[in-house]
Amino acid sequence: MAKETFQQAMRDAIMSLPQDMKAVLRIVEDPDLEEALRAEAAGALLHVLSAHNAIPGMRGTLALADDAIMLRLMLERLDAAAPEQMAARRDHDPELFEPLDAQMEAVRAYLGERMRVLEAQAATLSEITHQGHAANDCARDEEEATWLYDAVHEAIIAELDLDEDEVERALKGCDRILPALEQRMAP
Repeated sequence: MAKETFQQAMRDAIMSLPQDMKAVLRIVEDPDLEEALRAEAAGALLHVLSAHNAIPGMRGTLALADDAIMLRLMLERLDAAAPEQMAARRDHDPELFEPLDAQMEAVRAYLGERMRVLEAQAATLSEITHQGHAANDCARDEEEATWLYDAVHEAIIAELDLDEDEVERALKGCDRILPALEQRMAP
């Protein structure tokens, strides 16, 4: 049951990734959030753009599950750190936030203790760089924020024209995620 719920949650999360990335861009640009929190949001976007995987060995469409999870972990972190400001974001982007709790519940139920690997990676999102652009700079510098905006929109057009059937086929192989995360777990 946990596997099927995970597959459904990830299918929805992957299919909404282009819209979610646009919503996260608005978080990066939100002057009501502290710069460090905006840098975490920028780092989540750089994580997606860089094709860096917190889940080792994932390729193709299945690797997008990693991206969707990392975006959602960042949202949880920001919500915990700045609940009032994120409440406004919830009102502004309900399509991103309404399914968040149920999706993350499904992810945690399926991955179990392996979530520690992803949570540790999420804690370092503000340190990510991609093509010479640092998350911190994207949060504080207008020129860098413009680059991030353009890079996200280019990726949405060039790389994230997703086919729901392809996503469902890829998620049938989600069992590969479990041993991949176990490899990263500290003994």
